Amino acid sequence: MFNNGFQLTKFFISSFYSKPKQPMLKVVLIIAFFYLFLQLMTINIAIFYLGDTKEFIFYNYLISNLLVYLLVIYFSISLVFHYYEYGILTHLPIAPRKIIISKILSIIFVLTVVSAVIQIPSILLLGFKTKFTELIKLVLLVPISNILTILLILFILSLINSFRHYFVNKTAYLVVNITITFLITAMVCYSVLHYVGKHLTFNNLKLDFTTLITLKNSLSNVINQIYELVLKTPFIGNVLTTFTSGDFSYLFVIDLLGMIGLSALLFILIVKINSIHYFKNGTIEVNQSSSKKTKVYHVESVWANYFQRELWVINTEAYFKMQLVLGTVLSPILTLILLFSFQAGWISEIINITKPGYFEIYFAYAVLIMSCINNTSGTPFSREGKYYYLINSLPLNKKKIYFSKVFLASIPSGIAVIVSFIIFMLFGYMNMGAFLMMIIILMLVYCYNLLTPVFDMLNPSTEWENPSVAVKSNPNVLVSLLFGLPILVVVILTHFILLWAGFSIGVSTITIFLITVLITFCVYTWFTKLYFSIK
Repeated sequence: MFNNGFQLTKFFISSFYSKPKQPMLKVVLIIAFFYLFLQLMTINIAIFYLGDTKEFIFYNYLISNLLVYLLVIYFSISLVFHYYEYGILTHLPIAPRKIIISKILSIIFVLTVVSAVIQIPSILLLGFKTKFTELIKLVLLVPISNILTILLILFILSLINSFRHYFVNKTAYLVVNITITFLITAMVCYSVLHYVGKHLTFNNLKLDFTTLITLKNSLSNVINQIYELVLKTPFIGNVLTTFTSGDFSYLFVIDLLGMIGLSALLFILIVKINSIHYFKNGTIEVNQSSSKKTKVYHVESVWANYFQRELWVINTEAYFKMQLVLGTVLSPILTLILLFSFQAGWISEIINITKPGYFEIYFAYAVLIMSCINNTSGTPFSREGKYYYLINSLPLNKKKIYFSKVFLASIPSGIAVIVSFIIFMLFGYMNMGAFLMMIIILMLVYCYNLLTPVFDMLNPSTEWENPSVAVKSNPNVLVSLLFGLPILVVVILTHFILLWAGFSIGVSTITIFLITVLITFCVYTWFTKLYFSIK
């Protein structure tokens, strides 16, 4: 029985990652993971030398659980609460309870392993400093706190999943899932910022870049101030003191057992909630997936017909539609949070970037990054899946196929940019310079969407069962950034170089506008000619 459960867990673990067939993609994926590991290791080493041991352990807990929190939100929606296995397992003599347990164990295993690998430098540093008590505490508490974080998120999403059969379609269900997880994140961020703003003077957090010594001292001060503030938080401060102290106490054992007990209770509740509605929710999802309806309109325009085909591809999976929705709303929502933060004085007092003229530029490029971060245009050919053969077998114009995909990706990005600037205007910041920056951002978004699908066009990943494999878990997403990001980086750097060189805001913005127009025209012309030479 145990062996059967282990095999089923292995089955779900294998669903987290599909090994790419192309050697180049394997190399890119390894580099990407190594880069993430290197970044986190650099942060840990910096905190180790800038703060004391207690602060080091605290930030390790914080970074580890934050990473797990972000990963579990993605994997839970795309894998744990996605019934891709339903058609395979439903006719086998396997109880829904075992399936749910295996799903939960698989996500716990994968995420705790990722977190454990990232903790290796921290363990070595504590061992080097002969802080063996703190090292043992770190080894015990990080996986237990990670598991508790995972189960808390899964429990909240399980409550939503229990009402899955009441949703009209899967898209509505995904929207509610992502909205609730975002609201939870926003509430946590707001609570933290509000508490910090109420109890901490931001003047103490300013960085001094005069010399390396003053910078080091100011960074150490920031690390210490935040840690001391958390220590003063009711209940959390007491628990943190127990976890970061250099000795073992009965309170540490009680806290540890409390976390294990709460995790066990959440695990039982999650299994119970999801097992009850497994067959009902699985059947509903399969029925909705097998009865997709897309309206088709008879139009005279050839381009409109090609665009209708792209809409048809998007409508084949609710996950694809959700990606477009997310690309449309992400930038406006983050814009609201950003501008509210400035209005409340939470950010502007730390970094003075609200100076008239400059703020419009900073804001515009922030919107550009937020609009491109979803990378809807990175995998349009992989999304075709089993329908990809139609592109080659039917007498279709490949140029029109490509540009219709670019156009479809640019619509949500363009709406996101325009809505973000409308919100910017409602906060009283809009002027002629900001309007010009909006036009620049729209052109850059188009250039980005024009170039990012190139690699996916040449190497599409179409053999997938779970739609998340075609989008977020697709290594082509990482490679596509190499095609789209360079232009954005060059334009942004050029703009700031002009400002640092002493050019006025108006002259530098008009110059960047002309450069962007030239780049857009050249990229379009160059790509149009190059497209027909691709075999």
